[in-house]
Amino acid sequence: MSETLRIVSAALLLLAAAINLVRRQWALNILALGLQYVCVFLVILEVRSPLLAAIKLIVGLMVTLMLYMTLVSSGLIESLLVRRRLSSGEVFRGTIALLLVLISILLSPVLQQSAFPQSSQLLLTASVGLIMFGLFQMGTITEPLYLVIGLLTFLSGFELLYASLEFSRVLEALFTAVNLSLALIGCFFIVKDVESRSA
Repeated sequence: MSETLRIVSAALLLLAAAINLVRRQWALNILALGLQYVCVFLVILEVRSPLLAAIKLIVGLMVTLMLYMTLVSSGLIESLLVRRRLSSGEVFRGTIALLLVLISILLSPVLQQSAFPQSSQLLLTASVGLIMFGLFQMGTITEPLYLVIGLLTFLSGFELLYASLEFSRVLEALFTAVNLSLALIGCFFIVKDVESRSA
């Protein structure tokens, strides 16, 4: 894969994570999550064979589809064409997103030099960015969908970082099971949240 495509994939990956942190429009968030998994697939091709990378893509798209179907069945998806003004919270989270991207870009050369010499700067930027976006998202919102997206984003970043260090079939299977379990738990809590609001 060309260097330009890898750079574009990493940039889109961080953009998708930023959209999920900043915007509170569920159809857009699900779309950004799907894009995030496609970009993880393209970035991880640097250290994994296409077949092993495709497993992450398939699992990611399954997770995205599970969340989407839950939102549709609960009647919570609104059209992407609905225009909403940015709230002050979204402006604040947008500023934080820019800072997180900047920190991940500046931190990756230091991490490569001191701790992960076998990992490329691009992969480190993507993985550290996803980890920070996931942690920040989990700490700023209590809605089940955004908590699950934050957890999945954090886990994607950790998987990218681990993939650059070594390969273990057992851990790859564990990551797959954890991703699917998180999606199932998220779907359950989304449905419970809807039921508690309508009760």
